[in-house]
Amino acid sequence: MSLIAMAYQYQQQNSTQTLQEGLEEYYRNIPGLTTYNYSSLEIKKFFQSHDVTHVVFGCSTSIVDETLTDFWTLFGSTMKFSRYLAYLNYPETQQIFQEAGYLQTFGLFLKALPQVFRVIWRTFQMRKKWDWENYESYLHLSLQEIRREFGICVI
Repeated sequence: MSLIAMAYQYQQQNSTQTLQEGLEEYYRNIPGLTTYNYSSLEIKKFFQSHDVTHVVFGCSTSIVDETLTDFWTLFGSTMKFSRYLAYLNYPETQQIFQEAGYLQTFGLFLKALPQVFRVIWRTFQMRKKWDWENYESYLHLSLQEIRREFGICVI
């Protein structure tokens, strides 16, 4: 049994949506995200790259998928671990953890561990790492093409 529901077209391995279309689908299903007032431009850019990563690696915004997205990011992208740690201290990130509940988040992380190990394994099978910040040149390409180029296999 999978912990991840394949509810959106961008989550399908061979999705013919462009990255831009997948991102639009992702945003349509999270009311208020595109109009959120971030505390700084740096944080806004960080979360935009994070959102793109959700789409590229086929993850929803469930807590389990957030966990998987973080591991895709750490092992399958150019994101540096030190920068990721800084992300955990952003006020926006702390708010997310508070709203979800720290204990519940940790419990779901434990439940997701088998999937986490699959993500890590699949990142080692990738042809190259996803460029965390420079995704604009990929917006017009289909997710199928991007995943083939990078060797990404959606969980």
